[in-house]
Amino acid sequence: MALRPGFIQQTLSEGNGWWRDSLAWSSRDHDLRGAREAPYDYTSGALSNLAPGGLYVLRGPRRAGKSVQVKQAISTLIDDGVDPRRIVHMSVDGWAADDLVRLVRATRSLLPAHVRRYWFIDEITAITDGWPHRIKWLRDNDPWFHEDTVVLTGSSSSDLSDSIGILAGRRGRITDADRILLPMGFRTFVELTRGAEAPTAPSRLQIGDLTYARLTEAAYVLVPWLNVLVDAWDTYLRVGGFHPAVTAYMTSREEDRAFEHDLFEIVDRDALRRASWSRTVTAAFLHRMTKSLSSLINQSSAAGDLGVAPPTLKSRIGDLCAAFILWPCHRENRLRPQLRSQKKFYFTDPVYTRLVPGAAPDFSVLSEQQLGMALLRNIETRSPGSYLDTDRVLYHRTPSRTEIDFVGPDFGDVAIESKYVDGRWRATARTIQASKWRGIVATRAVLDLESPELLAVPTAMLAWLLDT
Repeated sequence: MALRPGFIQQTLSEGNGWWRDSLAWSSRDHDLRGAREAPYDYTSGALSNLAPGGLYVLRGPRRAGKSVQVKQAISTLIDDGVDPRRIVHMSVDGWAADDLVRLVRATRSLLPAHVRRYWFIDEITAITDGWPHRIKWLRDNDPWFHEDTVVLTGSSSSDLSDSIGILAGRRGRITDADRILLPMGFRTFVELTRGAEAPTAPSRLQIGDLTYARLTEAAYVLVPWLNVLVDAWDTYLRVGGFHPAVTAYMTSREEDRAFEHDLFEIVDRDALRRASWSRTVTAAFLHRMTKSLSSLINQSSAAGDLGVAPPTLKSRIGDLCAAFILWPCHRENRLRPQLRSQKKFYFTDPVYTRLVPGAAPDFSVLSEQQLGMALLRNIETRSPGSYLDTDRVLYHRTPSRTEIDFVGPDFGDVAIESKYVDGRWRATARTIQASKWRGIVATRAVLDLESPELLAVPTAMLAWLLDT
């Protein structure tokens, strides 16, 4: 049933508290109140530097804090002097695409005329009948919306390629239109949880900056904090970067079981909603994916174990990737992904590995997974939206069927192998030594910089230098 204008207008009046009180609304807002009550002050900056007239899409997993980022962006606009009545926020989860047109039309009597407005439309990717076409129509046919700054948020990347093509030429003069909000990176985790114990230098590096000279200099600076970083990395592999999990750790040093239950429900009822699986099958699927982390999964065998057809399993893996729960690591060929080759899959956060009892991997696998995420976030900061292309962090397979964990077009002449050990790391590095790359072995605590061609660096140091 089409939404009526009166319902939309009443919902806007109720949900846009800054229209009534531009000063006190934030103290009553549920999302901002929760952020204030957290034992730390944090903003990702995912919605910073919004250019007038730009059309942005912010995506990321559910519970990563997109709603908080939206409210913080609104608060910043008001603090910067934007008329609060020019700022519109609406959650459209469960709407139809035509309702977006009704939303814009319903606001004409509510907002100042002939001024540029700011739209924050939440969970637009939950609209499944063609939201990009309706946004395109509005940008082409509504003279006000055409000039407005628009932020669309969603928890799925499945329609990104189509939306980019459909909205081409209608996103303003911006180069960072597609933004990703992922769970908190390791550097931020250390700064928030360790406080004064955290290192204050050096500044972040790009992956391509990991030359022998730069890495030696940075490691020398970080050596006094080696114990702090290694201990924090072990903690990060248990806690992860979701805000509820970090808050629970900082307040009680315990895992947030209620949050883990919520995430399972999100996987079961939201990310896998097309499957109509029972909770038992969802749990078995998560268990299998957790046990297969960092390995080349045999999808035919996994499908047989679950009692589903291989194409069905492939679709469900795709659903988890689209929901930012899994990320694929493709095999490289000349630093480009071989899309038909077997992939490795990793979760975007350690908490997903705890959703099913008895499935949690050991720390060596988690360390490899989170190092890969640090690399992805590093590239994302320089190339917004690159995470969605899945073509920048790859693995290499040699003719002898051995593998190097991470290579990519942004890595320069460096390949990175994750070996979360305190000894015998050289024996595991022969694959890199036989390759065309300089090697960095990401150890647990060993630092060995004797050979420029093969370095051992604690994973925590690398993550501190590269992650957000």
